[in-house]
Amino acid sequence: MPENTKIKRQALLFLASTCMASYSGTRRRYGREFKKEDVLEQGTRSAIFELIRENEGLHFRKICRLLDKKMGVVQYHVSVLEKHGLIRAIRDGRYKCFFATNGEKNRMVSPDDRDPKMESLRETIITSLRRKTPQVLIQHLVKENVASHQALSNVAQVSPQAITFHTQRLQSFGIIESQKEGRQKFYTLSDNARLITDNLVRR
Repeated sequence: MPENTKIKRQALLFLASTCMASYSGTRRRYGREFKKEDVLEQGTRSAIFELIRENEGLHFRKICRLLDKKMGVVQYHVSVLEKHGLIRAIRDGRYKCFFATNGEKNRMVSPDDRDPKMESLRETIITSLRRKTPQVLIQHLVKENVASHQALSNVAQVSPQAITFHTQRLQSFGIIESQKEGRQKFYTLSDNARLITDNLVRR
């Protein structure tokens, strides 16, 4: 083999091995080979996890604002946390809301009620309480037990049409129930929702 060809081949092999080492280092750097117990060692990622753990149901943009971090940075660390099963996300309309799956601070539902249906309802209630009008409606029904359509409109200071939209949505989630008496419609919390909201909402 000519000397020049041999030198070129050795150079190519060296370059290839260098690139592979660099790629391997990049994989480790960006978390694809993290062990679960090491995931929270990174400062920003740990801060995101703690924020979600202490404030269940936070949506993505809120996390960015509270930590004053760019969306791309938060998106990366959130994806690592999701991949390793430390957080999970649910959709609330156009929002993606996050919950910790490990060591939540306030597990208000009794152990006997921690079935998937109740957990799903609890998370839906928490995300609803982060929206202004649904929060007012739920809190009012916690305090008053029952309220008419017009009463909810007055309390929330929105139109009856807006109340129709929000109550239908909350009914579809199983949070509230309705009953018509004459021309009036009255709303109450569902039995399961009351079990949960009694612990989540201060009277």
